[in-house]
Amino acid sequence: VEQPVGRILDKSGRGNHAFQATTTKRPVLKIDAGGCYYLSFDGVDDALQTGNIDFTGTDKMTVWAGVTPGSVAANAMLLELSDISNANDGSFKLLVPETYGDPVISSSSRGTSANALDQCVFSTTISTASPLVISTAHDISVDRTTLSVNGVAYSPAIGDKGAGDFGNYPLYIGARAGTGLYFNGRLGCLIIRGAYSTE
Repeated sequence: VEQPVGRILDKSGRGNHAFQATTTKRPVLKIDAGGCYYLSFDGVDDALQTGNIDFTGTDKMTVWAGVTPGSVAANAMLLELSDISNANDGSFKLLVPETYGDPVISSSSRGTSANALDQCVFSTTISTASPLVISTAHDISVDRTTLSVNGVAYSPAIGDKGAGDFGNYPLYIGARAGTGLYFNGRLGCLIIRGAYSTE
């Protein structure tokens, strides 16, 4: 506790460990009053990434995250598969927050086509120090992204995602490509499954 974290082991056993080689860019392990551990990201330069994760055998993805925003003043990339999902086929992203005037949560993915309508936005305004349990699922083949926050589901996004499977890219945690859109807040848990879980 109170030490920087440079490596997190992938509990799936597949070796997709997350790491940060630069000491000053590592999130810090902390513990809350209830005894729960979390990583604290400073919103300045903290970020983790994995090596390439091969999701080329699936066009479906489900992500769960437990987060508490420390700031909602600017766009922040909690997760992104590839260095920029807007440009890379078979990628996804989760912003906490995305600022549309009010800070909200947004989730999107793409196959061979980037379509603004495939972005699912949870339009309830989020605030700092509010714990959030986020689940989002993507299905490229049926053009569907779902998003739920603290058990409240938002209308699915059904814009055209194109075709194909997810890609073979690094997963970036806490920033876009480890270089911008830094997340400020707590990350308590993260699960990523290369399949579509039931809502």
